[in-house]
Amino acid sequence: MRALMRLWTVLVMLLLALASAAKVQVSFTYDPPAGLEVRSVSLRGSFNNWAELPMRKQDNGTWALSVELEPGVVQYKFFINGQWPKNMCDDPTFGTPQVDAEAQGCVDDGFGGFNAFREIRLEADAPAEGGAAELNFEHDPSAVRYVSVAAGRLSVRFEVRAGSVKEAFLEAGGRYPMHRQLSYADVEVWRAAVPTSVGEYRIRVVDSGGQEQSFGPFSPPRQPFAALDWVSGRVGYQIFLERFANGDPSNDEKALVSDEYNFNQAWSKDPGAPKPFVSKWTDPPAGDHCCHQYFGGDLAGFLQKLPYLQEQGVSLVYFNPLFDSGSAHGYDTHSYLEVSPKFGDKALLKKALTEAHKRGIRVLFDFVPNHTGLGFFAFQDVVRRGRNSPYWNWYFIKKWPFVPGDATAYEAWGGFGSLPKLNTGNPGVRQYLIEVSKYWLRFGFDGIRVDVVNELVDAHGFFAQWRRALKAVKPEAYLVAEIWQRDASWLQGDEFDSLMNYAIGRDVVLRYVRGGPLFNGNRMLLELARVYATYAEAVAAMGFNLIGSHDTARILTDLGGGGLRETPSAEALGRVRLAAALLYALPGVPVFFQGDECGFGGEKPSSPPYDLHRYPVQWERCRSDLQAHFKQLALLRKELPGLSSPVFRTFKGEGSVMAFLRGEPGEGEVLAVFNNGGDPARLELPAGAWRDALEARTYRGELELAPLGWRYMVRTGGGER
Repeated sequence: MRALMRLWTVLVMLLLALASAAKVQVSFTYDPPAGLEVRSVSLRGSFNNWAELPMRKQDNGTWALSVELEPGVVQYKFFINGQWPKNMCDDPTFGTPQVDAEAQGCVDDGFGGFNAFREIRLEADAPAEGGAAELNFEHDPSAVRYVSVAAGRLSVRFEVRAGSVKEAFLEAGGRYPMHRQLSYADVEVWRAAVPTSVGEYRIRVVDSGGQEQSFGPFSPPRQPFAALDWVSGRVGYQIFLERFANGDPSNDEKALVSDEYNFNQAWSKDPGAPKPFVSKWTDPPAGDHCCHQYFGGDLAGFLQKLPYLQEQGVSLVYFNPLFDSGSAHGYDTHSYLEVSPKFGDKALLKKALTEAHKRGIRVLFDFVPNHTGLGFFAFQDVVRRGRNSPYWNWYFIKKWPFVPGDATAYEAWGGFGSLPKLNTGNPGVRQYLIEVSKYWLRFGFDGIRVDVVNELVDAHGFFAQWRRALKAVKPEAYLVAEIWQRDASWLQGDEFDSLMNYAIGRDVVLRYVRGGPLFNGNRMLLELARVYATYAEAVAAMGFNLIGSHDTARILTDLGGGGLRETPSAEALGRVRLAAALLYALPGVPVFFQGDECGFGGEKPSSPPYDLHRYPVQWERCRSDLQAHFKQLALLRKELPGLSSPVFRTFKGEGSVMAFLRGEPGEGEVLAVFNNGGDPARLELPAGAWRDALEARTYRGELELAPLGWRYMVRTGGGER
C-alpha cells in the first residue's frame, strides 16, 4: 500500500510539473496617471472568469501582479478604485493613453467598452545549427479541436512549431495527404479529412530537415463531436420583432396590458414616472427608448415580409424573445409558454414557422433562463406568500415582504429590479426550463439562442443536462450561446453547437474593415487563425457569425456612417459592403441584424434615448444598391460549394490585403480576397488558374483589387503552391 501511495504521489507531482511547464509567468503593471489617487487595483480577466486578483502597490507608485497563464490570447481589465475603466486603450480617467501600456490592443467587451488583450506565448526553442526546428507535435484524438466530424468527413488535425514540417500524411488503410491549414505566431495546424469509418490511424510527418517521423497509433472517439450539416452554408437574419414590421395594428395596444408597469410597484406607485405607450411607426425615439415605447411590430408583419427575406437569400432566422413579457425587448419573461399578445398567438406563430419552412428558412427562438420578469407566476407567488411559496428557492430573496421592482430585495440581472435572477442550481428550476425548451422544439422551432449563458448558477452543469434532454427530442436542434469572448469551454460537444461569434465579427472582422495600419491584413489573418485553431472544425462549420446585433450599434454606424438620422458617406457604405463580403466568406452562417442590408445607422448611447439601433425598420428608406449587394452574396454562397464547406485555410496577409482559402484543396476551392485600404492593391495568387466568381474571367499569377475591394476566386485547375 505504501509503495502504491509513493507511486501515486510521484505521478501527481509529475502531472503538476507538466501542467506548470505549459504555463507562462506573466507580469501585469498599472501605472496611474498623475493626480489620480489610487486606493485599490485588481486584475480581472478571461483566464479566471473575471474574478478578483488583488494587485500590490510598489515603492515607485505602480501596482503589480504576476500570474501563471496558459499560452493563448487573454482579455482583461484592471479594476481601479472599485470601477471598471470603460476602455483599457483610451480612458483619460485611469490611463494616458492606455490604462495598461503593455496591452497589445483592445476588443469590444460587450457592454459598450473595451477589454485589453495580450497574446501569451511559450519561448520558442531555436533549431540546432544546420538542423530542423523541433516539432513540438501535439495531437489528442479525445480533444474536439483535433478530431471532429463536419460535412460527413472526419477532420483530423495536429499542431507543430511553425516551419518544422514539410509534408504530412494520415495513414489508416490508405495514405491521406495532410495540408497546412492555419499559421499564426509560432504555430501551424495541419489537417486532413478522411472517411468517418476510419479506425486506428497514424500521423507521419517529414520535418524541415527531411527526416521522417511517425506518431500514433491513435483511435478516434466512438462518437466524435459532429456538425449539423444543415447549418453550414445558410444565411442568417436576426429579427427584433417589435421593430420589424407592423402587419396587424389591432394588437398594438396589447403591449400595454402585459407591460412591466402593471407589476413593478416601485415604478407604478411613483406619480411622476412616465408610463409605457404606443407610437406610430415613424415617431421619433422618446425617453427610455429601449424598453417601453412600442411601435407594433408583430408576427403578421413577419409573414408579410417572408417573400422579401426569401428573395434576399435568407435561410435562417433568429427571433429575439417572442414570449409574453413586460417590455419591448422581451428579456423579462412573464410566461415561457405563451406568445406575447402584442405579436399574435400560438396559431399565428405556428403559421409563421410553417410558411418559413416552406421557403427553406429554419428558425431559432431566444431563450432566457437566467432571470424572469416580474409577472412570471413563480415570482408573483413569492411576492404573495414569501417563505410559504414553493418557489421561494427559485430565486435569491434577501428580504420579504418587498415591493416588486426593488432590486435590493432580491438578486437581479444587472441590478435591474425588473429582472429577478433564477436559481438554476435548483432541480425544480432546471426541470422547468428544460421542459419549456423541449416544448418549443416540438412546436416547430429548429434551434435555440440562449441569453447570458455564462451568468447562470452552475452554468456548465445545467447546459450539459439541457443539451442531453433537447438532443433526445430533436437531434438536429441548433444550440447557440450568447458568449461574447472566444471560449471553447462551451463547445466540447456536450453543451452548445456555436457561440454568438462576436469574437470573430467584432474583435476581428470589424477591426480589419475599419482600416488603418494597426489592424492590417496580416494581423487579421493571424487572429482568424487563432480562432479556428481553438475551435473544432465541427464548430467552425456551425459558426453563428455576426458583427452587429440588437446589443450593439449598427454596423454602418460602427464603420463611420453616422447615427440614426445621418446620411452616410460613400466610404462608410463601401466598408459595409466589404464587411458583408468577408462575413459571407467565413465558415458557418453570416448573421445580420434587420435592416443592415438597407444601410441604416443607429447608435447605442449610454444616456437616453437608449438603443437607437433598435429603431423600427423604415422599409421605404432602404438602399436598393446595398440590398442588391447582400442578395448577390447570398447567391454566390449558394452557387460556390467552397463557401458552404467547413474548411478554412490561411493564405496571405500583407499590408491592406488579406486572403484565405475555403473548401477542400483542389478544383472548386475558393480564394476569398479583401482590401481594406483606400488605394488599389495587388495579390500574388496561388499556383494554377483562378476564375473570378463575378466576372467569369480567369486569372493566373497576380490579381488587382480596387479600394475597399473584394473577390471570390474559384480554382479551376493547377496545383497548390
